[in-house]
Amino acid sequence: MRRKLRTHAKAAIEAGRSQARKEGEEIASLARAFAGASDGDLAASIRVEEADAVMTSQGRSGFIGVVVRAGNDATIVTNKQGERFQNAKLQEVGTQSMPAKPFFNPAKRLRRKQAMAAIRRAVRKAWKEGG
Repeated sequence: MRRKLRTHAKAAIEAGRSQARKEGEEIASLARAFAGASDGDLAASIRVEEADAVMTSQGRSGFIGVVVRAGNDATIVTNKQGERFQNAKLQEVGTQSMPAKPFFNPAKRLRRKQAMAAIRRAVRKAWKEGG
């Protein structure tokens, strides 16, 4: 019985991880489209990373899936005072002198429900098939 549960769980985890990767890539491609071609460095910095554990306020938490991130060394900008900022965040939320041009949250909100449903479907199907 335990062996059967382990094989079911292993198959479900792999199916969830695979589907999460596909859905993460879909969200990332939407975010790249929303970022626009005018800021090529920002669009190029949007990526999908594996996430086995995510840091929460209470510490590390188990997590199976992916994280979509934006920004890298190429998208860091410096202001008049010489402080360095991540352009991805400035574009998303705006500043006093620059209006927000959100790209990340609209993509996330647009696909979140469908992505979660697709991941749930993949996990359930893999669990029923049992690996």
